[in-house]
Amino acid sequence: MITGLQNVTTEVPTTGSDVESTTDMGLLETTRPSVVNDFVNVTIQERPSMWDLYLNHCPKWRPINHIFFQAANVFYLLSFLAPHTPTGLIWLRVALILGCAFSGLWAWSIECYLDAVVWNSAFVVINFVYFAVQFYLMRPIRFHKDIEEVYMALFKPLRVSRRQFRRVLMCMRNVRHLKCHELYAHEKVTKVDSLSLVLSGKLVVSQNQRALHIVFPHHFLDSPEWFGVSTDEYFQVSIMAMEESRVLVWHRDKLKLSIMSDAFLQAVFDHILGRDVVHKLMQAFEALRDYQCGVKMLI
Repeated sequence: MITGLQNVTTEVPTTGSDVESTTDMGLLETTRPSVVNDFVNVTIQERPSMWDLYLNHCPKWRPINHIFFQAANVFYLLSFLAPHTPTGLIWLRVALILGCAFSGLWAWSIECYLDAVVWNSAFVVINFVYFAVQFYLMRPIRFHKDIEEVYMALFKPLRVSRRQFRRVLMCMRNVRHLKCHELYAHEKVTKVDSLSLVLSGKLVVSQNQRALHIVFPHHFLDSPEWFGVSTDEYFQVSIMAMEESRVLVWHRDKLKLSIMSDAFLQAVFDHILGRDVVHKLMQAFEALRDYQCGVKMLI
């Protein structure tokens, strides 16, 4: 009898065709391992579409924001609806100021975002500066009573704005007061260096002591000299006040330089002064015709 037999365990190699194993009695037994093929089931998940991402990216929405946030966006919406007019610019700036102010309040009192508070505060200051400038430019422009009458009679019908007329008035030299029988211009003595408009009273224009025509309020004294006459030349007529009169006097060269860059104002002055020249020519023609009729009656 064979003694001393014990259980012997051997490792089974993972490779090879034959594998040796032992039994409880220590005898070797050759066995062939069974080949097991484990197939792993891999499920390939399809890429989600953009529509799925759009619908499922927020499975649970957060609560609606504070009323400050809603008010800020309402004012932003109103700023987008502002029309492209001077009043619309005021509307735009005011809406942006309120919108940024409510955004700052929301960031300060609700979310506690310091950077958002600083940015919105800067936006409020910037928009307030623009609002103040625009509001200043839109302030009503008023003139003296006599100047207002001139604007309403001559310039407003031609759609000249008050701001444009104020630009013209900046070239004004003075308002000259004339007593009765006082000369405004002396023939071949006074230089043609101004443009004059009668505000009140009446003045007579004469040449060689013969009256040519009378200048009434809201008419120019030297409109013929506006066209093609330099400031170095002299009046060819004399102008005398028939009663106490007031005359608005412009610096002629300064006025021409001021309106040179504005084609609209140039056209306005050419129209007004050209119409004034035609009026004077008609008066002179009627005076000449009356003089000729008087001469014929004497003959």
